[in-house]
Parts: sequence; C-alpha cells; structure tokens
Amino acid sequence: MNCIKYVLLISFFLSGINYLTAQTPPPPNGKKWEKIEILSDEFNGNTLNTSKWAINSPQWEGRRPARFEESSVSVSGGNLKISASKKSNPFNGWTHNGGLVRSKTKNLYGYYEARMKANKTFMSSTFWLINKRNEGSGCDVRTTELDVTETVGVNSGNANWINTMIKSMNSNTHSRNTNCNNTPVGQKGGKAELGGPSWQNYHTYGVWWKNKNEVLLYLDGKLVNTITPPADFNLPMYLRMVVETYDWNPPKAGQDGMNDSAANRTTYYDWVRSYKLVDDNGNVGVDKVTFKNAPTTINPQTSYTFNIDYEASDNREIVVEFWSPTNWIAQQKEIVVKGKGTKSITVTLPALPTTGSGYVYKVHIRPMGTTWREAINRDQIDNVIVEDDATVEDKITFKNTSTTIHPERSYTFSMQYSASVDREIAVSFWKNNTWIASKVERISKGSGITTVTVDLPSLPTAGSGYVYKSHIRPIGTNWQQALDSDQVSNVTVIENNPQLISNGTYYITSIENDQRLLSRALEQHSARMHNPGNYDDQKWVFSHLGDNVYSIKNKGTSRFLEVPYAKCSNGENVATWTTTNENHQKWKILTNGNMYTFKPLHCQNVAMDRAEGAINANVYTWGYNATNINQKWNIISTRHNRSFNKNKSVVGLYPNPAQDYVTIIGHNEGEKIVIHNLLGTIVKTVITKSDKEIISTEDFEAGIYIVSIAGKSRLQLIKE
Repeated sequence: MNCIKYVLLISFFLSGINYLTAQTPPPPNGKKWEKIEILSDEFNGNTLNTSKWAINSPQWEGRRPARFEESSVSVSGGNLKISASKKSNPFNGWTHNGGLVRSKTKNLYGYYEARMKANKTFMSSTFWLINKRNEGSGCDVRTTELDVTETVGVNSGNANWINTMIKSMNSNTHSRNTNCNNTPVGQKGGKAELGGPSWQNYHTYGVWWKNKNEVLLYLDGKLVNTITPPADFNLPMYLRMVVETYDWNPPKAGQDGMNDSAANRTTYYDWVRSYKLVDDNGNVGVDKVTFKNAPTTINPQTSYTFNIDYEASDNREIVVEFWSPTNWIAQQKEIVVKGKGTKSITVTLPALPTTGSGYVYKVHIRPMGTTWREAINRDQIDNVIVEDDATVEDKITFKNTSTTIHPERSYTFSMQYSASVDREIAVSFWKNNTWIASKVERISKGSGITTVTVDLPSLPTAGSGYVYKSHIRPIGTNWQQALDSDQVSNVTVIENNPQLISNGTYYITSIENDQRLLSRALEQHSARMHNPGNYDDQKWVFSHLGDNVYSIKNKGTSRFLEVPYAKCSNGENVATWTTTNENHQKWKILTNGNMYTFKPLHCQNVAMDRAEGAINANVYTWGYNATNINQKWNIISTRHNRSFNKNKSVVGLYPNPAQDYVTIIGHNEGEKIVIHNLLGTIVKTVITKSDKEIISTEDFEAGIYIVSIAGKSRLQLIKE
C-alpha cells in the first residue's frame, strides 16, 4: 500500500493536472494557495509524526462511555487509523475505547481538508477545528468550533434523523462559553448527501474558512454549503480527528457494530492537507526529483550510482534508497543548492543483493536537516531485477501497442527487450501474410525499452488483417536465426475521420480501473461508477445522430443519458431520462489521446467527469480540461468485451501555457517527441529518457505549437 501511495503522491504534486486529488478552491486574484506542512500529513510510514500531532488532550478525557486511549490510534497502510472497541476491564463508567488526534499547531483562515472513511459503529467519525478558550483574553475568552464533518456508522438511538446523518456530510459552527454577554452564542450548520453510508467509501471533506463571517464547505471538491457563523470566527483553531460517543446514540449490545471486524470499527484518514493564501508574485517554488535512466535489470554489486534530475526552490537534501521487495537495505544523502540539474548519488550496500525480482529504488527531496517525513517530492522505480549474467535471456515484446490505427507513412513501436550480448531487433509491418516494411535496430547487452520506427512505402488502406511482427537475433544474421519473437495480430486501419463509435452496445468504463458507468432506480437513475457485473444497467446503446453526436440509452432501463434540466455548470449531476428529444440528452464524443471525452451537446464547455476519480464515484459535469484524467473514458464493446483503447497511458502536458519549460507525460521511455510550429517547421525533437520528459521552451517564440508524441498523440502547446 505504501509503495503505491508514494507513486500516487507524485501525481498529486503535479499542480497543473487535476487528477485524483481534491482541488483547492480557486484563490482570489493576486493570491495562491500555499501548503501548511505542519498541519498536513500523508500518513505514510508506521508511526504518527509527533512533531505535528498529539494523541489525546490533557483537558478532555472523552465523553462517557468511551474514553480516549492512545492504543486506539495507529498509522499503517498509508492511513491514520482510529479504532472503536470495548474495554476488557471497564471502570468508572468507561466501557468503550475511543481516540483523539489533535494538531499541536493552530492557524487562522485557510483551506483544510481530509480524505476520510468512517467507522461502522455507533461511535463517531469526525474532522473539525476548535480553539483553546484559555488562550484568549477579554471577550476572546470563548470557544469557537468548526465541525467540517461528523457522523456515526450505526443508528443505535432509533431516531430517523440519525439515518440521514449516517449518509451525509454534517457540518456545524459553534459559539459557546463566552466571557462577555454581548458575544453571540449558538450554532449554524448544513448537510450534504454522500450518496451512501459514510463508512462505505472514502470522501474528501474540506472547508474554506474564508474570514470571520464566511465558512465554505466542500465535499469531494464540490462546494456544498456556505455558513455564516453565529459569532465572529476570528480566533486561531487547532485540527482534530476524533472517534467518540454521543448520548443520543448509546451503545446497544448486538446492534451497535462493536462485534464487527476491526476494519469496520476503524475510521481511516488517508491524508490531511491544510493551505493558506499568500501573495502570488508569479514565482512558483518547485521541488522535484526524478530518476534519470535508472536500469531495471542489474547485476549483483555492493554499490550502485544513480543520476537524479532535480529542481530545488532552496538548498535541499536528496536521499536515494535501495530496497529489497520487503525491507530497506541502504541509502545515501546528498545536498544540492537552489536551482535545477542532475546529481549523481552512489548508494553502498552492506552486502551483495541476492538474485531475484521486486527490488525498489526510492528518492525524495526534503528541507535541510529534516527526515523522510518532511519529504516534498518523491520518485520510485519498482520491479527491479537482480540477475547474474548467465541468467539473462534474449527476449523481445511489443509494449503498449494499439491495434486500431489511422493511415500513416510511418509507425513507431515501443519494444521491451533483454539481451545476453549486443543484438539486433527487427520490427516488421504485414497485411495478413504479405510483408510491407521493416526496420532493424541494434541494441546493447542488458534490458530496457527502445523505440523502432517502421517507414511504409505508401499509406495503408483502411481495413483489418494487419500484423506487427518482431524478433531478436545475433548481429548480422536474419530472421532464420531469431532467438525470440513477438507478434500483434488483428490490427485495424481506420479512416482518419470516421464515425468514432459504431452504433451498438458498449460498456463505458474508467481508464484507471475496471469500474463501469451505470444508472439504475436504486440511485434515482443517477449515473455513477460500479464494479463490473452481468447487468443490463451497465450497458449503453450508442446511436449516431451525425457529426459524432450520439444518443446513449441505458439497456437496462431504456432511459437516455442526460444532464437534468439542461444545467450547465460545475458539479451538475448526470442521470437518465425517458426521452432523447433535447440537446441536454445528446452527447458529443471526442477523442482524447487514446481515450474518449463526452460533452453534453447543449453545453460544450463542460464534460462528463468521475468525481475525484474515486471508487464508486458519482458522475457529474465539470469544466472541460483535456488533461483531466477524470474526463477520459474507455468504450468497450459488450459483444467482444474489447476496448477501443488498448493504450491506457494518460497523455498530457503542463503547464499550458508554458514559459520556460513544459513537462510531457503518458509516453513510453525511448519514444520520440516532435514539436512543430503552425507552419509545420520542426522546432525541437526529443527522444524520451523516461515516461515523464521535461523540455525547455526558453528558445521558443510566443505562439501556438503542436506536440507530436511517438506519432500517436498530438497536443496543442501555447508558449507565452
């Protein structure tokens, strides 16, 4: 879990692409959001960072019957966990164990959010802020509390409103314990529906504490409530994450969830992030680290040297670590000065690594004199193989090769190989059993990925039956001496501007997992993501209306995909209706890299979006962004269970517009990136060294450029 999360954190850090992480609200003009590290935590590792957080409170033991116990709090699997349980030895009315984690640092206005999954018991799951009354003076000797969300997992109090609470984001502002009679007391709050019980899925709960009179609540990145507090909210507050009991939802043997599994009795906090507004002077500090051409197959040695590309907004420490599949082995720390460059770092191991797979390289950049907990950015390479020379086999494999292509005079293929000595690889293009063209490239001993471009004598005609073939052989020989081969059959060449989707029945799926879009009466016909099943409500009938505009009918309900009431703004629910007469019940389908984007015909500035890309996400409309991964979809035929989009890499570039550099992602190592101006002149050609390439644009004149990635994807770049 932790390895996966480290990789995801790299994606989250790329502020130019809004993928799976919740977005901070748009800042006011002239301002930008800056992360408050002391009030933020990704909860990686196995212990709580006690420089940021404290367990329990000296002033508050808990509310009977649940006492706050340090044993209820743990960190593992990329989560802070607070568990509810029964006491084995009850005393003084304390019969249950709860838990409290509080920040040691307070802050005033800002944006605070947590990704949380509630426990499934009668006890609470909460994320909130509160001040310390004794830190005030005069009329500021008072209590202000801002509940971002609080919920319970089981209704043991038998009140109907508790059932609603379980399925809602429940927010409140409180003013109490005032020292002056003229200070108002009371509470004001609001609710927002989760679409299911709070313990069923993770949700991101956020609050923009904007000023003393305005509090904005966000659920999964969407504004859901605005509250005017009952009194001035102008006192700094501390963060709290608490599992406790309420007198209106008491324990009830056999009906309170306390006999459930430990996992269901636990509240999970994936992360907590806090931000403050600062002046935006246009100079954005960036700290990044990336492995540069790190080998994924190595021989046993006691030291390895890694080249690390870095950007540092100040003098920083870079740490490279070498791991076995299960344990840390060794590391080396080096200091870099403010700026960017490449740093060679040698890691010395205590002994030769044993042969095998699953080794890992890790690197992070952090402030001077800190630890891995304060890492600002990370990179990681998994599945490294340690092997003796004698164990290297000659292998060749096509990697991420599309079986649906447009007519081109040349095609570039990514080839994954291993070679016991220097070898040749040959890639050829065929129509059925007829050879058309081929290309031979020489490779060095070892393992890796290379690209081979095959030039065709003429444009291939549209149709099926095309084949890609490859083999690896000794240098100076021919196909008869091939040591290994690979083949991709059933390749189809389609016209450059065809009807994108043939009329028929399809699954509409996420590009990140196998979840499918469905709509059913159970959710009032709202569209949402769901695990695959043999149900017609996961099947959609596409009917072309012209110019790649489609009606899309749910096979199970015979209702048509629509944006209800023809609304046109961020966060509007996507659902189905019984007719398809209006434009808000028709969809324009666009290609987006190797995937598809759905735009409602009545409102072309938004696109169908998986909220946060979450599991079981609700589907709504959001401002169209070609790089937004949540707006990219696969379309899979139900007849053949075949995706139109075999290449699932997400192609994109950022920042766009660009100034001094642009970062391009979604390609394969060794592929060619070509940048043209609008006159068709090539201004730069780059052979990629990894799946994330940073290209300088300092010498480009201001204007629009076309970025061609391996001849497969074309993106527009604006240079300021």
